[in-house]
Amino acid sequence: MAGKLGIHSLVFTDDWSGEKAAHSCRAAAEIGFELIEVLMFDPEALDVALTRKVVNDAGLELRLGMALGPEADISSADSSIAERGEKTVKRALEIASELGAPAVSGITYAAFANYGAPATVQARQRVAERLSRLDRRAGELGVRLGLEPVNRYESYLVNTLDEAASLIHASGGANLFIHMDTFHMNIEEGDIAAAIQRNAPLLGYAHVADSNRGILGGGHFDLTSYFGALESAGYKGDFTVEAFSSKVLSDALVAGIRLWREAWDDSLVAARLAFDVIRVAQEKARVGCKVW
Repeated sequence: MAGKLGIHSLVFTDDWSGEKAAHSCRAAAEIGFELIEVLMFDPEALDVALTRKVVNDAGLELRLGMALGPEADISSADSSIAERGEKTVKRALEIASELGAPAVSGITYAAFANYGAPATVQARQRVAERLSRLDRRAGELGVRLGLEPVNRYESYLVNTLDEAASLIHASGGANLFIHMDTFHMNIEEGDIAAAIQRNAPLLGYAHVADSNRGILGGGHFDLTSYFGALESAGYKGDFTVEAFSSKVLSDALVAGIRLWREAWDDSLVAARLAFDVIRVAQEKARVGCKVW
């Protein structure tokens, strides 16, 4: 696996400003991570100059994640809401280009929300049309746009790799890819290795999280088999650690992802452990440990 290893800034803090952002980048680099991911709920709120400086000063690469809110849901039947969502994603792509990040990915196809009904055929068609336009804009900017399947409690429309692939094909996108997340895959995929194999050509990025979203290695997700499946599928993309604790996140974010427990109280310890756990699992996969 040739991909680089990174860490999500939320492992350290959800206050991406000043010294906290700089500290997160320095800590990530000192541990050995090669990139850091920064999450945008509102791209206009991201301090672009600060982000460029702290990431470059630490010698890291940058990855950008995003999650649309209900007020900017591109799947909405309300055209004003859907248009706001499309403009939000477009601005995120422009920021990626400005910062030299290769892509923006996350919940880019609907809202980060607990929906009360399944997506309609019409909603899927609307999203495919808007993704087609966003795909063209991404191509003009020289960046890519990723769709992250998330579990049924955090969004709808795209809960599995197959659903992401279907939406990408429906949009005809040449600059779209699937952004995997092992936490969500553990909930939604019936056969993770088979899903990876079926969708291998579209896989472009991966969040690595355990089954309980806490300390990596503290849940039951089989990381070695996961990396083995990716090895078999020829995956060459990057990996970013996602491991969260309510100790370091705001009340709003804790409520959004239902993170009621303090998984740890020291982000540096959690980050170092995650780095070691992933490297061990990747090495075991490389030397031929079994796939599911």
